[in-house]
Amino acid sequence: MTPADPLCAESRPPLVPDGAQPVKALLVSGETLVRQALAVVLTACLDGAEVTQAGGAKDAAEVLRHGPHDVALVDIGTAEGDCAGLLRAIHSARPDLPVVILSASDDPEAVGAALGAGAAGYVLKDAGPKDLATAVWMARSGSGNMISARAARNLSLTEDFGRRRVAPDLAQSAGLTRREVEVLEILAEGATNRQISRRLFLSEKTVKAHLASAFRRLGVQNRTQAAMAAAAMGIAGLSPGRGERGAGYQPAPA
Repeated sequence: MTPADPLCAESRPPLVPDGAQPVKALLVSGETLVRQALAVVLTACLDGAEVTQAGGAKDAAEVLRHGPHDVALVDIGTAEGDCAGLLRAIHSARPDLPVVILSASDDPEAVGAALGAGAAGYVLKDAGPKDLATAVWMARSGSGNMISARAARNLSLTEDFGRRRVAPDLAQSAGLTRREVEVLEILAEGATNRQISRRLFLSEKTVKAHLASAFRRLGVQNRTQAAMAAAAMGIAGLSPGRGERGAGYQPAPA
């Protein structure tokens, strides 16, 4: 495919900055045609992407043991096992690997289970190629966790979602500093590190340091889980009034 291909022409400029290393992605799906079609999308939309395919959790774990990858895209509608089991299998081989979930379900329980298990993004199957590639790139670059708008909206309408997913004594035991609370509050609005740094007049390096410290205190592994914890402690809210953005999410276009 050429850069003029409609699959990638719209998404390539914002997704692959000059000088960025090509994405090494693991693609997990139990259906060969689905897997191959998704591989075409990723290689078309992410310049220079290297895509390794796996048919299920066991295959994925084996692939990860034999070579480095930057991100995984997992189709939970066809891959073997439940979502949490798939994430555990992948993280057992590579605990630090960001995993984006591709699913047909926008049920808040399904979305919450995926995020609670450590997913770095949640994309619905009716998303466009640009949205899928954006979610993979954001997870790989650490710039945020994208959730399809409908899934994020349904999640935000579940009033006590954050409190049900986070340990009840988290707020008392976290020991967050004032600056960490400020950073988490802005993070929960869906802001990037650069946006947080500008609003708080901090360097991006300092923002990353505060987030790393907050993650350790909260016992979370990614930005989405941190935003959920912030909601549970009253730092940020998952309420209908927040609209499609939710807490800590960067939803895809509706």
